[in-house]
Amino acid sequence: MKIADRRVKIVATVGPASNSQEMIQKLIEAGVNVFRLNFSHGSHEEHFQAIKYIRSASQELSTPVAILQDLQGPKIRVGKLVGGKMLLESGSTVVLTTRKVSGENNVIPTDFEELPASCRPGQKILLDDGLLELKVLSVKQSDVECRVVYGGELKDRKGINIPGANLKVECLTEKDLVDLYFGLKHGVDYIALSFVRKGEDIRQLRTLIDEAGGFANIVAKIEMYEALENLNDIVQLSDAVMVARGDLAVEVGQSLLPGYQKEIIELSNTIGKPVITATQMLDSMVNNPRPTRAEVTDIANAVLDGSDALMLSAESASGKYPIKCVETMGEIIGEVERTGKYYYRVNYEHEFFSIAEAIAAGSCLSALKLNASAIVCLTTTGKTARLISSFRPKCQILAVTHLLPTLNRLELVWGIQTLQIDPYNSSDEAMERIEGMLLQFRLVKPGDRVILTMGLPILEQGTTNSLRVYTVRKLRLAELSNSELPVRFRRLAVDTDAEGVSS
Repeated sequence: MKIADRRVKIVATVGPASNSQEMIQKLIEAGVNVFRLNFSHGSHEEHFQAIKYIRSASQELSTPVAILQDLQGPKIRVGKLVGGKMLLESGSTVVLTTRKVSGENNVIPTDFEELPASCRPGQKILLDDGLLELKVLSVKQSDVECRVVYGGELKDRKGINIPGANLKVECLTEKDLVDLYFGLKHGVDYIALSFVRKGEDIRQLRTLIDEAGGFANIVAKIEMYEALENLNDIVQLSDAVMVARGDLAVEVGQSLLPGYQKEIIELSNTIGKPVITATQMLDSMVNNPRPTRAEVTDIANAVLDGSDALMLSAESASGKYPIKCVETMGEIIGEVERTGKYYYRVNYEHEFFSIAEAIAAGSCLSALKLNASAIVCLTTTGKTARLISSFRPKCQILAVTHLLPTLNRLELVWGIQTLQIDPYNSSDEAMERIEGMLLQFRLVKPGDRVILTMGLPILEQGTTNSLRVYTVRKLRLAELSNSELPVRFRRLAVDTDAEGVSS
């Protein structure tokens, strides 16, 4: 199997376990398509170093890779605790306070000034992604007195959730704005907006990106109940969507999470927006070299649901086996796709609203009826390639352009493999180069059919309006060894050892 055979993409979070040139390169070789930088943690200096490592490794391996900047958003967090932690005993009384105090003696500080105004007696408050539960007893000025329902150890900076509360907070904090301009300055490909509640949040971020002269795409993180009420608007306005299952589960209740996950993915698929499924996909592998059976099934179901990408968080950021996690996820995805029956999701009765949509659907139908080996999309913006992906063809989708930023952004999208070529003056010139690459990379054989989509005149950008069918010729080309092939077109080792290094 090759990485290029896998349709669903892998997002890996960079952290202490992976923030080095060597590890970033190994993770790309293992199958990572997108690197996530979590701006809830780490300094700008650390994130800048990660960006340099990623871009350098991408260039070294001649492999496009996307960078996803994940903004912290208005996350309510516990403040500093004396000794870094506090034991909350079930049945005891604690006080959440906005006063500037150190956390000790069951007094828990938070910098969320609106906390008292957001709480009422009887309300539930969850700490650390719901692992600890409090019940509000009374609210007095800057203090919220609570009884501990389910106790345990609470650490510094853990999250606070108040399910059902209408929190009076802005979607973008002052920290987010500083982080946003840092990310745009250093050319991130995607910006993930946390705690989206309505379409206006996406419009606001889009305006800020445009005013700064940036080109980053927006990922809407669905993790609040209010977002579910405005889901259609949010998905329509975003470039991609993330099912952020951690905070979403706390917000809606864990028993409702699977249904909402499927609903979000289905709507994203219908509208044609890439969707990432995230949180605890391989959580046991933070400390163990093998996944649980439940995690294997979870990944398989996320693939079958229609996810474009699956995300690793602590598994790659701070876990013991980041490379092994990527390889394991890739193996599970590959097996599901090999036996899955969810290709060609094309409704030909659908009314197409653009020429590009019609060309994309036509290319998938042609590939199906002609048993084509690949659909090659000559692109500048990547729009037509995304449309083709949304119809889920079983054959290979290859997006080809000389514009590396376009190829980087397409690394998030289902089924698309990216090829960079020098600028061309005609479709025949482009196809002649592409034909040689397809043969050398062992993606096609002489006699195979290939569907080509493009815009004519060829030098005009963003005008996909044509579809052609090519039969691959037999060319005399130097044969490349496995190690000489681009990383994603190499044959993978069958097995890996416990340390996650290919054997």
